[in-house]
Amino acid sequence: MLQLYFFIFAFVAITVLLSRRAFILYRTEKKMFAEHVAAKVEENRKIEQTEKTVRFREEHIKEKKGKKHDLARYKEEMRHAEMAIARKQFTEAKKYLIQAMSMTDDEYPVAIKLANVYLECGDVRRAETLYRKLLEENRDDAEVYESLGKIMLKRKAYKEAIQAYVRAVELDDKDDQKFLALGKLYHLMMRYSVAAECFKRAAELKPRDVNYLFLLADSCVSDDDYENALFTYERILTIEPYNERAKTATQDIRLQIKEQEALFNS
Repeated sequence: MLQLYFFIFAFVAITVLLSRRAFILYRTEKKMFAEHVAAKVEENRKIEQTEKTVRFREEHIKEKKGKKHDLARYKEEMRHAEMAIARKQFTEAKKYLIQAMSMTDDEYPVAIKLANVYLECGDVRRAETLYRKLLEENRDDAEVYESLGKIMLKRKAYKEAIQAYVRAVELDDKDDQKFLALGKLYHLMMRYSVAAECFKRAAELKPRDVNYLFLLADSCVSDDDYENALFTYERILTIEPYNERAKTATQDIRLQIKEQEALFNS
């Protein structure tokens, strides 16, 4: 009798285990199938979006080829736009630029100016949309990445701003202002050594600009790199021997270095 109970118990236990295993397997397969379907849907969506973009571009190019452009009027609209921008009459500038865009095969330079006007007058959403469309045509425009960096900075999306400025300096490593903006972003994110490198690059492009050297020295101090901070302040004094801020900072740094040496030797 005992053996019979034991057999029944074992049979029930095995049945439960097999049922549970089958349920887990079914649930896993169902989850994998759902994930597979979702991935396929996303893949199809991306393909469809790409095809739509290609079709739009082809239709747009075909439409542009069919148009007769008035070069004289285009130049006139652009002249009015430039004058309006110089006077900061951005509403007028937008009107002239949009009209000029419909009168040329090469819309890119006009669209750049229009995006810059949107950014200048505070219409950040339209500016960003237009800049991103421009990147679809040209992925190697440093100025567009710089402008996107400014927009991301306005939104306090600092990581995205850094990504944009990094791409900008990769494409144009001869613009001190781009390195300045990137350095300030890294300093804001407390990545002082990287910020120092950016300010160093800016200072190499403008060797007589002591403002870059002060930023470099400040980043070195924030990174506890007193040796390079001292070297930078002394460099400032070779350019401006009577700069009181640099003199005071040099004295303070020398004291810091002495304190560090005392601690190290104690």
